[in-house]
Amino acid sequence: MKEFVALLLIFILSTYIGYQWAESHPEQADIFIKQIFKGLSFVKGLPQPLIFAVIFINNAVKSFVNMILGLLFGIIPILFVAINGFIVGVVTAVVSRNVGLLKVLLMLIPHGILEIPAVLIACSYGLKLGVAVLNRVRGKDVDIKLEIRRSVGVYLKYVVPMLLIAAFVETYVTPIVSQI
Repeated sequence: MKEFVALLLIFILSTYIGYQWAESHPEQADIFIKQIFKGLSFVKGLPQPLIFAVIFINNAVKSFVNMILGLLFGIIPILFVAINGFIVGVVTAVVSRNVGLLKVLLMLIPHGILEIPAVLIACSYGLKLGVAVLNRVRGKDVDIKLEIRRSVGVYLKYVVPMLLIAAFVETYVTPIVSQI
């Protein structure tokens, strides 16, 4: 699917830009990361099953909302992917200064291997919805309701299970891997 490939390229590019920005602006990147982690600090004190639920619900809701907001000509899913790629790049650069790039990758890859494609799938269907709306505005015969049903079907069949497994891995496996 061309939408998936386009969003994957945007994610990779924005991750690279975030990494480079953090490398060239280390003080600003540190402040940026502290703000992000400060917003997530409430999770630290929770029991693991609740952390799992928070991670899963957060990712599932954001993926679904961004998919549906794709109806606004696909702009929101593109921005969501670009912003998240940038954040991943900044986090990778900042955290790797302290623990090394290999350890950061070991902490990201186990759950990211499912979470990132799941989010990209949801957002690519959001982008597809945006294209459908744009085609409708241009006078083409497009069944928007059918496209929404297809998107929701893919979300439920593929995205939700992938995010469920990714949240499990992030909650129960990543902490073990990070101790290595």
